[in-house]
Amino acid sequence: MIDRTIKPVIVTSVALMALLYVAHNIANWQQAFDFFVYTTSHADQKAYPVTLLPVPPTFLVVAAMVLVFTLELVAGIGGLFGAWKLWSLRKADGASYEAGKKWAKIALACAVVNWWGLFQGIAVAGYQLWQMPLGGGPDHGSWVFGGMAMMTLIYLSMKDD
Repeated sequence: MIDRTIKPVIVTSVALMALLYVAHNIANWQQAFDFFVYTTSHADQKAYPVTLLPVPPTFLVVAAMVLVFTLELVAGIGGLFGAWKLWSLRKADGASYEAGKKWAKIALACAVVNWWGLFQGIAVAGYQLWQMPLGGGPDHGSWVFGGMAMMTLIYLSMKDD
């Protein structure tokens, strides 16, 4: 029973983190746009000056922002809904509880895709965010946040006794 109490609490923490990030991103839309442009501009890349990914046009930068914000929103809202489902099913039979994990798993997967797939895969590896002066925080943060979501997803996926 302890796992059925802990799991929704941890899912809630990841969901709230995602909601805070998307809220800050939307509240600072212009600054977020400027950072996306900076990240994909190939500026300030002295260690490895050749970046294989092209500088994208503005509409693709906006599309990337919308994708990131949507994944964060689904991770947040879907995670809260999933956590509520888990909490409400904590005394249910095993099959019902396992079926109730659906939205929490989807939400956590969105967080992993966002912070590891998009940030680590495209921004850090593809656009070499790691070497930009302003890229250290997002590089480190996306690794940590993706790891939190992945560890929660793994823990959530474990069947209860």
